[in-house]
Amino acid sequence: MNNKLFSTLLIVFFALGIGIFIMPQNEISFTEKRTMATNNDLQMKDLTEGSLTAKAENVMKDQFYLRDKLTGFYYRYKLMTGRLFNSGKGDISYSFLTDGVVETNDGYLIRELLFYDKEKEELARSKGYNITELAEKYPGVKVYVYFPTRLEETFENMIRGNYGTYPDYGMRYREGFISQLAPGINFDYLKLEDISDHQRYYYRSDSHWTHKGAYEGYKDIVAMINADFSIGEPKTIAEEICYDYEFHGNISSQIGHLGEADHICDYKLNDIGDYTLFVNGKPYDLDLVKEEYAASGNNSQYSDYDIYFGDNFFERVFDYSQLDRPNILIFADSFTNVYQEWLASHFNKTVILDLRARPGDFSLDNYVREYDIDIILIAQPYLDLFFNGDMFIPLN
Repeated sequence: MNNKLFSTLLIVFFALGIGIFIMPQNEISFTEKRTMATNNDLQMKDLTEGSLTAKAENVMKDQFYLRDKLTGFYYRYKLMTGRLFNSGKGDISYSFLTDGVVETNDGYLIRELLFYDKEKEELARSKGYNITELAEKYPGVKVYVYFPTRLEETFENMIRGNYGTYPDYGMRYREGFISQLAPGINFDYLKLEDISDHQRYYYRSDSHWTHKGAYEGYKDIVAMINADFSIGEPKTIAEEICYDYEFHGNISSQIGHLGEADHICDYKLNDIGDYTLFVNGKPYDLDLVKEEYAASGNNSQYSDYDIYFGDNFFERVFDYSQLDRPNILIFADSFTNVYQEWLASHFNKTVILDLRARPGDFSLDNYVREYDIDIILIAQPYLDLFFNGDMFIPLN
């Protein structure tokens, strides 16, 4: 009986092993944000060089069924049990925590290293064309695009460093996107010269930008729109506010690495003015939300960034009653939450929509007509702007 059971299991494991090599394979792990070992890595010379077994084992480890989901569960288990990754800090300026996340020598985590994927490139180009279709549908509305550049979008070679040289796929995706924008659609992006800019404009452990990065983006957007409309100069900084509450952001939590903590900081700007704000049709007090965080910090497991700067609602409408200013519609995600009040102060009415939470009866025409929209701004980081299919703008 035992021999039969052993033989059966042997046949099952052999079939599963063979199946890994003949079934369709994933080239990229979306959990670990890295390229995967595939059959294409196996070559005849590996047999003579003695490396075939090791490479075949890598394929088997990378291609088993539900690997991405199981890996995600594993990282969350490490986080919950308090087991930390070895950061490997030493004489080099950064080290790999996983194949998709690096840690710099002063604790900054960087993820989403971009590798080439034909479907991703086509999606980036189609997202650009989607915005061209938007501009063509509303010829009386001026369309702008702004995206907060992340370091890995432009400096991937520098990040990889001694670990190998890779083409700059971040720029390839961006250029494909821009190539589909019709003439007259203005675009701009956060400028990063080196890794010190990234560390100033982004959190250590979170993919979002800090108040400093958001302020640079806010100034860029105002300058871009000021070329066509008179909306005033960027507001100056009155005060910087920082909180002692420590938090570990979404990069930390997703890979289970509790490195150096972040702290929420914010700017108070001069001459913001008075306004009314409605969120999903109901009055909303941004100041009260921030005051509650200031008083007690984050008493939940939710993101400190979202707790302080406001959740990702579908619809936010600012009314400044500045009748001599244009009305703007912004397609946004959580990056906009930091500067929403600052930017809205330059317009009469500001409508901010997060398409990830849109209802089934969403109608763009209704918003353009109801709020007499003069300007449409698409303001998202590359992950949403290029690759998130939920962020296509429905045009009907």
